[in-house]
Amino acid sequence: MILALMATAIGAGFLLHFTRDQWTLLIIGLIATAGYMFVGFVDDWHKVFSNEGLSERSKFVGLLLMSVAAALLYFFLTDNGKQSYSPYIDLPIIGPLLCPGRHDQLTYCKNIATFGQTAYFVWLLLLIPLMSVIGTVTALSVDFSDGIDGLAGGLVFSTALALGIIVTGNFDPVHHPEGLVLEIMSLLCASSVLGFLPLNWPSSWAARRGMAKRRAKIYMGDSGALGLGGILAMIAIFSRQESSLLLIGCAFVLEGLSALMSAKVLTPFFRKRLLMLRYASTPVPVHHTEFPKPFLATPLHHHFDLIGWDRRRLVYGAWALGACFAALGVIVGKAPETWERYLVRILVLILAWLVWSSGSWTRRYFVGKHPAERTRRRRLALYYGYPYQVMGLRLYHLVELIEASEDVIETPAEELALWQRMNIYDARAMLGLYCYRAGYFPAALVQWTRIPTENRALRPEIERLRVEVENRIALEKQETQPMRLDQIMRPTPVISGNLPPADLPNPHEPIRMEETMDGLGSWTKTPSNASYDDNDDEDHHATSPLHSEAVHIPGVNGDSEASNASIYHVNHPVERNWLTRFLHLAVRQR
Repeated sequence: MILALMATAIGAGFLLHFTRDQWTLLIIGLIATAGYMFVGFVDDWHKVFSNEGLSERSKFVGLLLMSVAAALLYFFLTDNGKQSYSPYIDLPIIGPLLCPGRHDQLTYCKNIATFGQTAYFVWLLLLIPLMSVIGTVTALSVDFSDGIDGLAGGLVFSTALALGIIVTGNFDPVHHPEGLVLEIMSLLCASSVLGFLPLNWPSSWAARRGMAKRRAKIYMGDSGALGLGGILAMIAIFSRQESSLLLIGCAFVLEGLSALMSAKVLTPFFRKRLLMLRYASTPVPVHHTEFPKPFLATPLHHHFDLIGWDRRRLVYGAWALGACFAALGVIVGKAPETWERYLVRILVLILAWLVWSSGSWTRRYFVGKHPAERTRRRRLALYYGYPYQVMGLRLYHLVELIEASEDVIETPAEELALWQRMNIYDARAMLGLYCYRAGYFPAALVQWTRIPTENRALRPEIERLRVEVENRIALEKQETQPMRLDQIMRPTPVISGNLPPADLPNPHEPIRMEETMDGLGSWTKTPSNASYDDNDDEDHHATSPLHSEAVHIPGVNGDSEASNASIYHVNHPVERNWLTRFLHLAVRQR
């Protein structure tokens, strides 16, 4: 995709008969794009052949060096690179050094070399860190957003198209012929992504939920993401629209800022300076997922993916959000009045705050009573959000229902614990305890198993109950059933690579009914699908068949029949029990 973009840009230069200055600007932009793409290619190469990409430091240094090289080329090879412009010439101390004798209507200094050596080197020392920060941060932000099929591509399309609209008409083709180069670069970036998106179309597929079909055929990788981020940064810098890029690409800003704050600011600070009184006396180190961070995972799209949002709808929503930011950025770039520009900027800040706060709003869970119809006792349920309704609008979302009802609540303190916001690990521990009291032991085991090991270690009572329930269930299974080979040699998840394995338990994912129906039911019931001597005084704890086995009911002639009517899986334990019991009685009477 990036190579096709570069080849098309060079072909457009020949067709439009670019001048020397236009060719220089185009080549600098393409060299910078190729440099960013090369860093991403090296990272992808290491991921494929070494199962681990470049280190964060190596990747950052590589992008920084490419940005510095682009800044030096732009400054020394083009006339525009030597021109300082607003808002930098408006700064209190640096402004007089860059442009002495400037009046208020002047937006740029036409030739900074005429103001002496001081202005020349001050602008050079300012341009290098400026392009380094903008280029590196933009490339990394686009790379961070490339976590779901089609997400980064759609956001890059809206951003590049908006930059092209802003650039078009802002440059006089006679006095500023470089405007044509920037228009071509913007439109080629948008069109290349538009051709790539059908082959990287989003779907509901996820590694943990592989039921949906994955529509994506090819993937952008770090080489494509960093290359696209680099060309966006070059277009913004060459057109002097850095502030517009901040508004248009606000979705990228949210993605990059969430990852930066969580990994580099909040987590190190909490690990060194935060004392959680709840775990002050425990010798177990507190895992970073227990810290009060604003999101469950970063970048931001991983947070919503983790709480169970459909990936296809998540990408569509991100595209719509990116289009809103792009439209508002175009309005700011084209608005003639100052108050209009400030009003739209305020709208961008409000929209960004709503997106940011939605992550903090959905990171907390609570256990409550579900108002089920036609039931005398309300079942307990898991929600995320706030336990409020504002003008009929629910600020919460139902995650799952459990088998236990409100009858298992024994004390007023437990009643008060309902509807209180907590993290997912405390909520799973509470749900498992209620299932344990109600006698739904497999369901309780599943709830507690969803809590990662490092988080269960901080809850020793829950871990003790989990081990007890697991041992008793294992004993019941071994009493009447041999262990299968896949149970004896269960493969352990591979903890390697940049991404966590998909077979690790996800505490935020709703528990399916198949997970709680482990062939055992609750221990308060005695399964009656096994034939044994009723006169035997020994206590029998028979269990139901395994998921992969069927119940073979003896036929009338004494042979075993396995017709469609006589095979019942564990997904329908009630039907199997009464029908099997009836057929056993009929056979004995004969």
